[in-house]
Amino acid sequence: MKFIDQSTLEVIAGRGGNGIVSFRREARVAFGGPDGGDGGNGGSVYFQGSSGMNTLLALHIMKHVRGEDGESGGPKNMYGARGKDYIVNVPFGTLVFEGEKLLHDIVDDQKYLIVKGGRGGHGNTRFKSSKNSAPKISENGTFGETKHVRLELKVMADIGLVGKPSVGKSTLLGILSNAKPKIADYHFTTLVPQLGLVQHFDKSFVIADLPGLIEGASLGKGLGTRFLKHIERCKVIAFILDFGDLERNPIDEFEILKEELNSYNLKLLDKSFLVVANKMDLPDFEKNYKLFSKKYKDLPIVKISAIKKENIDKLKEEMYQTYLTAKNIVLEEQKDELFITLEDDFKITKLYEGMFEIEGTTIEEIYNKIPLTTYDNIIRFNKKVKDIGLWKALINEGIEKGDTVRILGYQFTWEDDGL
Repeated sequence: MKFIDQSTLEVIAGRGGNGIVSFRREARVAFGGPDGGDGGNGGSVYFQGSSGMNTLLALHIMKHVRGEDGESGGPKNMYGARGKDYIVNVPFGTLVFEGEKLLHDIVDDQKYLIVKGGRGGHGNTRFKSSKNSAPKISENGTFGETKHVRLELKVMADIGLVGKPSVGKSTLLGILSNAKPKIADYHFTTLVPQLGLVQHFDKSFVIADLPGLIEGASLGKGLGTRFLKHIERCKVIAFILDFGDLERNPIDEFEILKEELNSYNLKLLDKSFLVVANKMDLPDFEKNYKLFSKKYKDLPIVKISAIKKENIDKLKEEMYQTYLTAKNIVLEEQKDELFITLEDDFKITKLYEGMFEIEGTTIEEIYNKIPLTTYDNIIRFNKKVKDIGLWKALINEGIEKGDTVRILGYQFTWEDDGL
């Protein structure tokens, strides 16, 4: 399966169903009252974490998802059916952004609301009163929310294996867990994070083999910062170092790795970590090990041979104990707390003499909600736009009787007392 850790998606909630104007028509009923039913609410869209996924490939292909529209109401006070919600499964560790704003950090299997479905419109039964026993008023359902979201996956593992290329991380992952990573004798055989479940007696934990780091990775060299981000989710960092080759200096490599992690995120080195000294089967191992352990006396260091599977049980025990006692440091995404909302009731543009165009969020909501199909609804529409100050603003712009006012393609004629 192709590993995709970034994707964009258009998410559209269902529109609410329309309410209707209807009156009872029954034999031997002299005065049938209003019986127009409400429309059903539109379906919402939720994201839900799934343990069976480790890539955003399915969403990368999908491109957009949509909740179901609500059904319109019917006569005899029949409510329209509610639109079905759409639930999108995503991997644990998925971050959902709208622009630069973090909407959700999906770390469990609960449902996270992304867009809310539109509200169903009221039928004319709702508008019956002592003053108006036969209202010809109804509402359209409102549009559901639409968002363009950016998804970013940060692999969730208990322990992340970090090291320079060709130090044996993939080999170790295959030995410790049920994973089947690609292994070869050249750099960067691991191009994507690989997860594996480690069984330790009756306990288990998840480890991740992360692509090899080189000096300058935090600046984009090699595989760059794209995979450094996955380390943020790990509770423990296990540094895998090659102690078997005199041409490789484990002390220098360890310092380079720490510097790259620190350059990417200053808090990464606050996490718990241990050092795995690999290739104890080679003759130069002990010399390197003595120099390293002398310099880092307080570090937990485990000697192993991944290729010969030596000391693997001891490594599992050390990993598990480090994981149990690890500091719970969560590196959260920074949220943009500064949001400025401008009141956008309407904007009047005089296209030419006698022709005015109205735009704006509020006026569009009123227009979309009130169907201009009955006289009562037209009266109600006039009252709504008068309440928001549109009439007064048009008078101030010099509108005269007979002039045309256009709202979302619908044209009205201005009378002395309004639209």
